[in-house]
Order: sequence, then C-alpha cells, then structure tokens
Amino acid sequence: MNNKFVATNFPSISYVCKVSNLSDKEYATSENANIEEPNISESTEIQKPTKLINVPYINQDDIVFGCEAVSATMLLQYYGYTISEKDFTDSYLIQKDWNTNEDGRAYGPDPNAAFPGNPYIDTGENCGYGCFAPALKKSIKKILNPELHEAKVTTGLSMNDLIMNYIDKDKPVLLWATMGMAKSSPGDSWIINFTDENSPYKIGDEFTWPRNEHCLVLVGYDTKHYIFNDPYKNKGVIPYEKSLVNERFLELGKQSVVILNKEKREETLL
Repeated sequence: MNNKFVATNFPSISYVCKVSNLSDKEYATSENANIEEPNISESTEIQKPTKLINVPYINQDDIVFGCEAVSATMLLQYYGYTISEKDFTDSYLIQKDWNTNEDGRAYGPDPNAAFPGNPYIDTGENCGYGCFAPALKKSIKKILNPELHEAKVTTGLSMNDLIMNYIDKDKPVLLWATMGMAKSSPGDSWIINFTDENSPYKIGDEFTWPRNEHCLVLVGYDTKHYIFNDPYKNKGVIPYEKSLVNERFLELGKQSVVILNKEKREETLL
C-alpha cells in the first residue's frame, strides 16, 4: 500500500494559498480560485443516519488554513486528550516555512513531511497550505500516550473499507478531500527543500499543490451520504453525497489517518 501522496506535475500558478478568503459562493466561482462549483446542496439534512459517531466539533475560523490541525484536534478530543486546536498547531504540528529566493522561485517542504507555511496566514509570503497524511500522523503521534493509542496512516483504503473497518467500530477517520467538495485543480508550485523518511520526493524536485485540498473528519453515513465534521467556515456536522466524496477522495490520493486503541495484553502468569 502506498502511504504517500504524490501530486501530479501541474504547471505553476501565482501564489494564492489554497483559495482566497471568500464567501462559500465566491470561492466556488472565483476566476482566481479556478474552482468548479460542486453539484451538491450543502443544506441537505441528515435523515436517520445509519451511523453517526459523536465527535467534538471545532471550526477553523481562528486558524484559516489549519484544517489538518483542527481536524486532528477533534479526533484527539474524541479519544480523551485535553488539547485545543491552537495548542496542537503551535506545539505539535510539524511545520516548515517556505520562501521565495532571489531566483524568483519558491522553496518549501514536501507536504508528506511537514506543513508548508504558516496556517494562520492566508496569503502572501509563507502563507499556509496544508499537509498530507504521513506528516499529520507524525504530528499526532507526538501527543499520544503510547501505552494507550497509536496513529496509523490508512491511505489507499476505499471509503467502503474505512466504513467497515473504522466507522462501524466507532473509530472516526481523518480524511483528505476538498473544501466544499469542489473539484481540485493545479495550484502553486515550489522546489522541495525538506524531506523525511515518508517523502516520495527528493531535495530539488518540483512539487505542485492540489488547490482546494482539505482535511476533515469522517464520522458517519446514511444511505446516500457520508457525514463529516467539516471545520471549514463552521459547516458543522454535514452530509456530502457519496459519489462526490469518492471523486474528491480519489483526487487527493485516498489519504486517511486513524487513531487506534492499543490492544490490552494479558499478563502471563508464571
């Protein structure tokens, strides 16, 4: 199973981190954002969900591009850890700055290894982007009690696999898709200057960011929808159509992370 997401070699686009800080309607139609509006109704109500895990909800209003950190905090709170989204961002999220050199090219980390930029900044030099499953898993591991819990990258599993193996067993899932389930598109490019053991890239490789990348928490489903705690623009607990989620999940490399309880080992009596 490939636990690393490798972006397609998209052409470079001028720097606007993820998308501009626009209204829901604007971000889906803005020429600058270059996003196709998804064919869904976000006002769809959850009708008798087949499964719904009660995970604490947090929005990302105070950390504009902190969807990974905020979603991870929701998961950690579900498992009993006392931590805020700001504490996780400031103390545990693996983050590396990016910068524009004299040659006019941007240089930054592989998102599989670290979060590029500052998640509190939405535009300009060193604005935030996001990170991928391996980097977020390593960040989460820093706070976990190793005797009780472990973080696991489950990238490559299908939505059905995630439902059967985790959601149906009351284990919420960190999942990568897109903001509002809008279509992803080629975003900004930079030269990789930081990697780790999870990096599919080498120092000096060019990376292109998938515009609209988003991390949210899968908490349940009904017959037609997957249900998420979506931190973006305080969307709350929201259903998205299964077929659309599957498309966006695939576009972002079928990335996911879970926290698991450590199995209790019976003491051997001598």
